[in-house]
Amino acid sequence: MVSSNIVGYQKVNIQSGFNFVAPQFTTIGDTAIDLQSIRLDVADADATGAENIQVLDADGNPVATYYWFPADWFGGEKSGWVDSETGGLAEVDLENGMSVLVEGVDDSTLTVYGEVPDGDAASTAVAGFNFVGNSSPATINIQDLKIDVADEDATGGDNIQILDADFNPIATYYWFPADWFGGEKSGWVDSETGGLADIDLAPGQGVLFESVDAGTTLTAPSAIK
Repeated sequence: MVSSNIVGYQKVNIQSGFNFVAPQFTTIGDTAIDLQSIRLDVADADATGAENIQVLDADGNPVATYYWFPADWFGGEKSGWVDSETGGLAEVDLENGMSVLVEGVDDSTLTVYGEVPDGDAASTAVAGFNFVGNSSPATINIQDLKIDVADEDATGGDNIQILDADFNPIATYYWFPADWFGGEKSGWVDSETGGLADIDLAPGQGVLFESVDAGTTLTAPSAIK
């Protein structure tokens, strides 16, 4: 992708259980995406099931939950994501670069509508768990995710985890800054092999970023060059 203001949509497959999704687009003319621009396709369009989107805090606990109500539910008044607290259609923006937990009851598809962000997605971490990801409609390598930590001479323990549908880590990659081990391992290092990780993150794939200190910045690249 080579120019700005690319408008479109992209689908993300959702499996039964927990899924982490980083929306790949922003609302046209904005730097964030309206939650209602994310649509869910489920097998049974006449029932809510219990599909929901959760925003999580630094301990991995939900601070807000939005349930999917399909077309014609309550006479069509609540088609979309409904706030579990107010019972009304949610009016919330998701920042570029953040990921959310999508709980699927059955295999389904999310469709994200908007425009391609024309700048890198920089997220300022809190100490603890941060839910980020590839907020781009193009595949990236994990080494494309860069962090800026206060102490460049120590690893500190900052890591990225890939989680399965039960919220368990299946792979962990630790950050080794420049000049660590003579600079041979600058980047994300696979905790199993001890070598630089070489894995791809699919468009919209969310990950857990565990930051030891608050204020660390993680940056995901834009698809527009």
